[in-house]
Amino acid sequence: MLKTVSFDLGFSWTKAEGGGIVYRQPSIIGEAKDMFDQNIMPDHFIYNDEMFVGNLALNYSDIKYFSLNDNKAEANTSDIIMKTTLGYLARKNKFDLVSGLPIKFYFNQKEAFEEKLLGLADQGEYRIKKGRGKSYLVQPVVERCKLVPQGFGIVMDYLLNENGKIIRLKAAKQKILTIDLGFYTLNLLGLDNYKIMKESKSVIVGVEKAYKLLQTYIHKMTGSSPELYELDPCVISGKYNGYDIRPLIKRAFKSLALQIKNEIESLNMNFDIFLIAGGAAHLIYEFLDLPNKVLMDQMAQQRGYDKIGKKSWK
Repeated sequence: MLKTVSFDLGFSWTKAEGGGIVYRQPSIIGEAKDMFDQNIMPDHFIYNDEMFVGNLALNYSDIKYFSLNDNKAEANTSDIIMKTTLGYLARKNKFDLVSGLPIKFYFNQKEAFEEKLLGLADQGEYRIKKGRGKSYLVQPVVERCKLVPQGFGIVMDYLLNENGKIIRLKAAKQKILTIDLGFYTLNLLGLDNYKIMKESKSVIVGVEKAYKLLQTYIHKMTGSSPELYELDPCVISGKYNGYDIRPLIKRAFKSLALQIKNEIESLNMNFDIFLIAGGAAHLIYEFLDLPNKVLMDQMAQQRGYDKIGKKSWK
C-alpha cells in the first residue's frame, strides 16, 4: 500500500520509491518520436504522449532537454520528470512525500518547491505510458510534504533502521560528515549529536567538473567527445568508440577528489565518521584520505528519505 514516497530529484539521476516500487532514470527529457515496437523497453516512460523521459529520451530523442537550472521548482525539465515519477508511483492515490534540496538552495527554494509538490493535484490529470503498455491517466495527490537538506537522507540511512528508529546509538552522538557528491553540487552536511551543524554547505564542485575534464581527455585521445549527458554510459562501461577510457576516468575523478578534500579541509573541523555518497562516490572513494570513511550507495539518499518519513509520520 502506498503511504510515503521518497523522491530524490537530482541533476543527473532521479530516484524514487513508493509502495515497494522503485523509479530510477536519468534526469533528462526529449521530444517524442515514432518507435519500432522491438526497441521499446519495459523501463521506457512517455509523459502526456509528447515527451520521452529518462533512458528513452537519452537513447532515442533527437532533441533533448537537460537542465542545470538551480531552481528546481521553476525548471521545465524538473516539472515533467516530477510528474512522470510521481504519476507512475502513485497514479491517483494520496500519499506523503519526503524529498530534499541542496544545502545552498534549501532556505531560498524550500517554500516554492513545497508549494509545487503540494499543488500537483491541482494541475489536473495527465497521461503516463510505460513500456509497451497503454497510456493511463494519473493525478497524484501529495497530502503532506517534508523537505530536508540533501545529505541528511544519507546520514539518516546510516543511523536509522527501516522503521525510522536509531540503531547506531554511538554514531548518532558523534560528529559525522556526509560527503554527498551530486552532478552539479557537493553537499557537505555535518551532524553533531544528531543536530545539523551550521557549518554545513553546498559548493559547486560536482561530477560535472570531472566530466568536463574527461571530455577534454577523451577529445585529445580520440578526436571527439560525447555530450555531458552521454558520459554516464561511457563511465560505467569504461569505453568510448572502442577506446579504453578507464585511465582517463581515474585521472579525472582523482582531480575531483583533490578539490573535494580541499573543501573538507576548509571546514577546519575534526569528524569521527565520513559518509561518502552519490552515484559516482565509488570513483572518488580511494582518493579521499579520510579516517573512518564509509562508502554509501546511490540509493542511500532515497532510502534515508523513506526512513525520515516513517520517523516523522508514525
